[in-house]
Amino acid sequence: MHIVISHAAAPGPRCRAASAALQLSHLQALLPQLGTKTLHTGSPDSLTPLAEHLASGQAYPDGLVPWAAWLAQAQGRYQSGQHWALISPCHLQIHSDHVAMHDPYGLELSEDESRTLMAAMQPYFEEDGIALHWHSATSWLAQGQVFQDLASASLARVRAQPIDPWIPRQSAAQGLRRLQNEMQMLLYTHALNDARSARGLAPVSGFWISGTGSPLQASAPHALRASSANNALTQTLHRLGATNPHTIYIESLAFGALQDDPQAWIQAWQDLDAQVFAPLAGRHVTDGNAAVTITLCGDHRACRYVLGRASLWQGIQQAWSPRTLYHLLQAL
Repeated sequence: MHIVISHAAAPGPRCRAASAALQLSHLQALLPQLGTKTLHTGSPDSLTPLAEHLASGQAYPDGLVPWAAWLAQAQGRYQSGQHWALISPCHLQIHSDHVAMHDPYGLELSEDESRTLMAAMQPYFEEDGIALHWHSATSWLAQGQVFQDLASASLARVRAQPIDPWIPRQSAAQGLRRLQNEMQMLLYTHALNDARSARGLAPVSGFWISGTGSPLQASAPHALRASSANNALTQTLHRLGATNPHTIYIESLAFGALQDDPQAWIQAWQDLDAQVFAPLAGRHVTDGNAAVTITLCGDHRACRYVLGRASLWQGIQQAWSPRTLYHLLQAL
């Protein structure tokens, strides 16, 4: 089992300052068991952030990690030869020199609101040969030929950021840019947005496309030995993160990190410590045949550790100079 955690080190100054006082007793207890770290680096210009590249489990081209197709497979919707994308309803704010996206996870969009908006937008997508399927309040699945080999920027690149550098400019995306403009006009006068504005909530004014790409040949996923404790951990991991055949990708730290909200970021860390690292710290969940790998990711650096694979020399080093959580995060 490979667990990839994004935004383990936050970019904002307030969260980085707060990391010095971060107390995670269960993760701290695991530190002596962590084997040699493998350092990875990424580029701020890539369409797919480093954490998602590592979570993909295979060498996908930039912008073509198939999160949508994996979700479609999990729902039994995927068929060979189909092309899928994730559609994220969002609020786009137009400034004099750029367009910025509010973090979609901060929209507080309910399931009923999301379904209502998708129903209103669906006929326009269908005219362009795109079928929409509801997945969650913050993401829908889209299937259509237009997504074939269409590299797209991860939602992580544009959440709470200007979107202009990441808008797809390929000729194949021309129809999608037109569709985006049409949806902005449709949503501008939608009654649901009027009701949201009356409650002080940001209106939904557009959508973002991500998660395009076609799955490569899948390899067998890592698993934990079957037991009631391990089944509970596996269910927790699947609830917390996006799943593919290779990894569990956890983004729960992202909202606090992107808002530079140390209270939210620390609370998300403490939740992970209790729900994920506590059972891992109980040695009954690991064995020699099913290694657990943990990858902690910052914006441009990531460290990968194999649980229970510390060498004798590493054990000696740990005894003389104990590894601390703060230094672990500072390496990212």
